[in-house]
Amino acid sequence: MVARRRIEREFIEVPSHEPVFHPHSFADDAGRLFRWDEKLWRGITHEHASFFDSLFRDGTIQALVDRGLLIETEPTNLALDGYGMVLSHRSVPFISYPNEWSAGMLKDAALTILDLAIELAQQDLILKDAHPWNVLFDWSHPIYVDLTSIAPPENRSTWSAYDEFCRFCYYPLILMSLGQERIARSLLPEYQGVLRSELLTLARGSLPSRFVVQRLVRRCFNSTLPLIGRASHRSALALLKQARRDIETIQLPSYKRRHRRRLLDTMFSPSSESEWTSRPLMLRKILTTLQPGNILDLSRGPTWTTTVPATMGFKVVSIDPDAARISALYETARDKNLAILPLIVDFIKPTPSVGYSDHYSIAATERLKCDLVLALGLTDGIALENHLSLDLIAEGLAAFSKRWLLVGVGERKKGETNGSVYPGPATVRLEDFGAALRKRFSQVSVVSPARSGTLLLCEK
Repeated sequence: MVARRRIEREFIEVPSHEPVFHPHSFADDAGRLFRWDEKLWRGITHEHASFFDSLFRDGTIQALVDRGLLIETEPTNLALDGYGMVLSHRSVPFISYPNEWSAGMLKDAALTILDLAIELAQQDLILKDAHPWNVLFDWSHPIYVDLTSIAPPENRSTWSAYDEFCRFCYYPLILMSLGQERIARSLLPEYQGVLRSELLTLARGSLPSRFVVQRLVRRCFNSTLPLIGRASHRSALALLKQARRDIETIQLPSYKRRHRRRLLDTMFSPSSESEWTSRPLMLRKILTTLQPGNILDLSRGPTWTTTVPATMGFKVVSIDPDAARISALYETARDKNLAILPLIVDFIKPTPSVGYSDHYSIAATERLKCDLVLALGLTDGIALENHLSLDLIAEGLAAFSKRWLLVGVGERKKGETNGSVYPGPATVRLEDFGAALRKRFSQVSVVSPARSGTLLLCEK
């Protein structure tokens, strides 16, 4: 009795009305994610507390963390009514969704899921959830974040989550390899992902013959059947290893060289070589002065607006509707280990909030807010091509900005839009756009007047 009272005194009770439960964490009977005291925690239900306690005690969780497969997680001395234990998680800076990822990001996320599932299978455990919404990108590094997806095995003859893995990882990647990336990303947020019937229909329209389609189908679906005639432990493990080999063999297009060559000749259109080189230098000076904690790059055009800040040590989220640009940025960030999170998001229609209380998706304007927003080569293009008013553009830029905005105005050649003659004014008037910005920012100042466009620095 004395020992029990001592243990009880060591625990810190979390007031039941203070935790803010994460909107995406509501369906798992093993626990729920919540924020409290500006940190991220997970409550584990009484029914599952002993199982996860044993995984911490035998070192299983720490081994997965050390391998970079699972988010850093530790048991705590917190107590929350209704839960048997409370764990602490390291918080990934920005939430992103699979339909916002490039094909290469989805492939790396799929491999992360399989690597974790293989490691668990070797410990006689399973990964009960295999959809990529349980993976977040810690800049250019995918990491699995849903601890309560780890469970004791129910059926050792196969991987029960394989069908889910196919619908949300394997089939979308096959479509992407066939040039159907836009369709695959559109289907990813759907409740059922990419169905087998949809894959077959789309593949028939993309492949040269029905014989190729049949070989693809056999390759994709034969491995979903239980493996017969082997030891049960090895059956699930063999299936997982085969799935990993299948994912590795998927060939995705690389946009890096093509994108770099194409973009160097478009946007900004500087009138001289010195003006071209002065913009990155100007950006360096501004960043050195402001020292923002994080940056959101909404710029259109060459990728230096993202890579220059990243090579200076700043953390950058880059969004663009151009899959080629985002793919190139991801390959660069991954290869050079830069703190860049590139996402396929369109500024004129960013990912919205979906579901009751954001339970299905949180709006991009909430998830991706940053201290500084960069918007070079953006304003004139969307004003002319997408017919957005200057007020609406300023509203969107302010929605993403916590404090500062660096935006370009008048950056297109007069009379041209994407290389074609535009019938009417080809640039946004500085005076008009400045007036729209002043409604949302307390200070708007010119930092770089130039023949190729003016840079405005705004502060809230």
